[in-house]
Amino acid sequence: MTKKTSISNDPTAAEPEFLREGDGVAFVIPVSGVVTGITSPTMTFYKEGSTTDLVSTYFTGSLTVSGVNTVTTSTTQNLKAGNWILSVNGTVDGLVQNIVTIPIIIKRRSER
Repeated sequence: MTKKTSISNDPTAAEPEFLREGDGVAFVIPVSGVVTGITSPTMTFYKEGSTTDLVSTYFTGSLTVSGVNTVTTSTTQNLKAGNWILSVNGTVDGLVQNIVTIPIIIKRRSER
């Protein structure tokens, strides 16, 4: 028998974002506490419960860093309804780490 666990107060967990199928959105992510900068950012995009990275299917463009502490994702494309997870990683002040994990809920255009 397995016991479920949860992580509370995870500083990398963001509030869910709600989008519609077909939306073209880039996420601007300010990272607090950065001293020297963010380098080598990467991102992955998964259907909740899956292990297949679909970032190249649902995002277009480049992931960029501006200033010392702001990451801007590439732009969404061809979004399909469902629950998704966007994870952004990078080297922050010389340490490789998860910068943010964003649950993304995509609704059909006809849904409330």
